[in-house]
Amino acid sequence: MLARTRSMVGLDIGTSAVKAIELTQKGREVEVTAFGQVEVASDNLDDRARAVRDLMNEGGFQTKRVVTSISGKMVIIRYLNMVRMSDEELKNAITFEAEKYVPFPLDECILDCQRVDGSDEGPSSGNMTVLMVAAKRGQVDEHLRTVESAGLVPEVIDVDAFALSNAHTLCAGSDEGMDLSGTIAFVDVGSSKTSVNIIHEGASLFTREISLGGRDFTDAITKRLMVGFDEAEDLKRDPGDGGDAVKEAIFPTIDDLGNEIQLSFDYFENQFDREISRILLSGGGSRLTFFKDAFERIFEKPTAVFNPFEHVQVNDGIDADLLASNAPQLVVATGLAARLAKVG
Repeated sequence: MLARTRSMVGLDIGTSAVKAIELTQKGREVEVTAFGQVEVASDNLDDRARAVRDLMNEGGFQTKRVVTSISGKMVIIRYLNMVRMSDEELKNAITFEAEKYVPFPLDECILDCQRVDGSDEGPSSGNMTVLMVAAKRGQVDEHLRTVESAGLVPEVIDVDAFALSNAHTLCAGSDEGMDLSGTIAFVDVGSSKTSVNIIHEGASLFTREISLGGRDFTDAITKRLMVGFDEAEDLKRDPGDGGDAVKEAIFPTIDDLGNEIQLSFDYFENQFDREISRILLSGGGSRLTFFKDAFERIFEKPTAVFNPFEHVQVNDGIDADLLASNAPQLVVATGLAARLAKVG
């Protein structure tokens, strides 16, 4: 019998760029069959939609099926401790629970929930941990319009932070799998925000979004070195002989970000009585040459930049070096495409 072949594109629509990864599954094997990234001219709907169309037209993608994601203040994520109940009972009960945590009318929201596997409450316990996500319907509808205007078929809308651990799970399931044991903190430093997702033994137990990112690093260079934004952006990406000056300009902002993340780590470790064992970095901000070392200094924990393509097969037709150099910015897209196995 011939193995069934399926493809899915993970589409990460950020504030400064649109990134995409196509994963193709044949039998039990999964490989990267296309990828791409284009910058967004501005954050308005038309420019984002144009960037998505350009990326899909130029990237050599084989399918129009996509999994994409949302984030921001209009997305509410909570981990709830609830009395153990059936799935049907949970669907009915979650609306009442959501009223305690969602700061806008529930009739303007899309609400979803699921049990958290791997939490301490075993089947004999009277309680269970439930992950609840609520998103403003208007934000979801706008996101769908952006995707559909490019002629794409959205299969799932996920949340950025969860895509990080999905990418890790994909890597853990490969022949050269990553270690899923222990408590891992994923830190994705995007253009306008940083996503944190803490998992234990593969189960997500904590997420947070922090309003600091790569643009704040650029602003710091602008103010310290008294240059324009575009020049500061170029210096951030390639400081050349000015590496020390760029580092001195950015370090205070990295420390501010580190302080915010430390608050999250402290809360998690106190709440769950578990120590975070290591940190995996991703996002454009993590590409700074000194970023990993700065985080190891701040947190005194093993820290690495997450490259999922060291563990996932890559099609021979793809420029593997170019893919690897862009890996930190493609982790969210990879985690979204990893939903391939669940979507069917």
